[in-house]
Amino acid sequence: MNLEKLKSFCAFNVKDDVVLTDFYCCGYENPVDYYSDIVNTLLEKGQTLGEYVHDLLVYSDSPVVAKCAAERTPALVRAIEYDLSVIKELVSLTSEQFRETLSDSEILREMPAYDNGKFDYDADYFLNFAQKNGTGIFAKYRAFSFDGELKPILKTDSITLADLKNYEVQRNQVVENTLCFLHNQPAQNVLLYGDRGTGKSSTVKAIFNEYKELRMVEVARNDINVLPALFEKLGKVNMKFIVTIDDLAFNENDDRFGTLKAVLDGSLALKPENILIYATTNRRKIVRETVADREISGADAIDESMSLSDRFGLFVTFMRPDKQTYLDIVKKLAKDMELDIPEERLFAAAERFSSRRGGRSPRVARQFVEWLRGRIELNLEY
Repeated sequence: MNLEKLKSFCAFNVKDDVVLTDFYCCGYENPVDYYSDIVNTLLEKGQTLGEYVHDLLVYSDSPVVAKCAAERTPALVRAIEYDLSVIKELVSLTSEQFRETLSDSEILREMPAYDNGKFDYDADYFLNFAQKNGTGIFAKYRAFSFDGELKPILKTDSITLADLKNYEVQRNQVVENTLCFLHNQPAQNVLLYGDRGTGKSSTVKAIFNEYKELRMVEVARNDINVLPALFEKLGKVNMKFIVTIDDLAFNENDDRFGTLKAVLDGSLALKPENILIYATTNRRKIVRETVADREISGADAIDESMSLSDRFGLFVTFMRPDKQTYLDIVKKLAKDMELDIPEERLFAAAERFSSRRGGRSPRVARQFVEWLRGRIELNLEY
């Protein structure tokens, strides 16, 4: 194989990959060093060469592939097919054959072989993958944080809609809005309001886990000023994004307040159609009032809060449960966890637990049932 081809890729942005660079450099200097790096990398990853280059290509940030996935043209397809032909030639070259082309060094002959594996993918495979999953970082990860820089979240909360009990009316509103969004129908930005521990944030996370075609970006409330930059970045990506802001609240004269109002509805720039904001708050008035505010004009302060709330097309309220609802949630969670305990005893323990936690809520109910399961497993008093 002519190793110069490894610098001739036209569609996939992989020329600077460490393994492909090691292959290329093997033909020029210190083949022992570069070959050992190839073997070390593949052993460390536990992959064959074919598996390695598959992941490299499928997760590459390649504008040509993204463009072709959106609209296939003969020239773009040919460029992709050329790159794949180079990769197939590389993978078909066994490590023994490769070492023979480098030198007759005894050290090279004694070094371990790497496993070539197979690579038999065509352009259709990568284009279909890109259409469904995107390219680059958005193909490899689904959840991100953004503080001016987009960072993947490697491990996310696995909570599902089935894990959440009661509050069906509230959650169905969010589910239906999300389905409209995913099916290119009119959908609204959502503000989930209510008491602490009632499942607002959990609902958003469960929605994310329910619909795998969604991507989610978490923005801390202190970083709201970066939203215009985030929208500009995500607006160029052919995928659906929900931007989440948890525990929304503002102080007086907070410039973040104006930024959020503008990106929701009020800026000259059109909000990208592939982005929605799902925010949560436990404050009736999102803008904190000062004593002076209340003395001068309470109505103006309320209007200021409402000017933001009104920009969320969907306002969903989660209120603290009464005793019956709380115990019903406990009962359903205990059933899910297959706890065999008389209902009367279960409810009595749940009430004692909630009194120690300062009140009833779905969060307290889940904490109680998880605590109870541990006590039962260890045969401890509860």
